[in-house]
Amino acid sequence: MNEKKSSRGLSVQAVVATGIGIAIVFVLKRFVPIPTGVPNTTIDLGEAFLTFLAAIFGPAVGGLTAFFAHLFTDLSWGDPWWSWIIADALFGFLIGYSRNLLKIKQEKLTTGKLVKFNVLQVVANILCWGVLAPLGDIWIYSQPAGKVFLQGVTATITNSLAIGIVATLLLIAYGKTQNQDQKLTKE
Repeated sequence: MNEKKSSRGLSVQAVVATGIGIAIVFVLKRFVPIPTGVPNTTIDLGEAFLTFLAAIFGPAVGGLTAFFAHLFTDLSWGDPWWSWIIADALFGFLIGYSRNLLKIKQEKLTTGKLVKFNVLQVVANILCWGVLAPLGDIWIYSQPAGKVFLQGVTATITNSLAIGIVATLLLIAYGKTQNQDQKLTKE
């Protein structure tokens, strides 16, 4: 199936993926958080699905999905925590560039590509959750450095593991549906 893109903006397919992605990531973040023992920090399966979606549809879908899903989740609990919303949007945007690495719609998914994908997601997790989110907490909310860096390191580790397991399995399953030799074509 060809992705039809208008001369400006996102394709219809990308807009639909963003809307569905926001809903699924919101549900996973809001109703399936797994406690870590560190305050306000959970094992987040929403990040795994977000990563899967961004790897297929790219940076714009990843960034928008992350931004709105995180915003709606925070609003459902009370007030938005902007430092983490912005970090999440940047994470979704950055991980969206793995689409160019994986080329899952055009080429076979290989172990080497999955290893590179997981290196990229760990680096993006370190940057966004281990550095950006804690610094934002300190700068915007005057939070104690020890507390927010503990939360950031915990989120980095748990997100990296959840993505490394769940998103990798989702990508493998999706890759198997993208058999390049047997795609339907329009006659």
